[in-house]
Amino acid sequence: MKRQKTNHRFWFVLAFILFGGCVSIASAANPAITGTYQVVQKTDLGSQVRVLVRFELTSHSPVPVSVVGVLLSDFAHPAVGERQTPAITLSPGASTELTQQLVIPRSEFEQWQRGVRPRVLLKLQDSKGATFTRVVRPSHVAAGKGE
Repeated sequence: MKRQKTNHRFWFVLAFILFGGCVSIASAANPAITGTYQVVQKTDLGSQVRVLVRFELTSHSPVPVSVVGVLLSDFAHPAVGERQTPAITLSPGASTELTQQLVIPRSEFEQWQRGVRPRVLLKLQDSKGATFTRVVRPSHVAAGKGE
């Protein structure tokens, strides 16, 4: 009986260690990124609006990742705004700013003004060169006049 209890403890401890390792690997391969956005400049283009948006992105990943592209997407409209940006490295636990000019439908900008957060797709690259995309729904930071 005592041998059986020891055997169960061994398997429990082994499973705990393996599960912890898997969670660590998964979080490294799936970095969590949060952020805020601020509309710095707005230009009316009729049915569209050109906006200069400043994003502040924070990495909660245990490993550094590079932002190599920014894309704005809404389910009602096709994705807009992606352009290759010089790689901006997000260090673990650090924040960095990124400014992007986008032309979006007026209706989408009006939703932003009513509090709907934009859906930002970040094209990321890890230290091994693998690229992947993460969705970020940044919180709004008021810029003041004109927004």
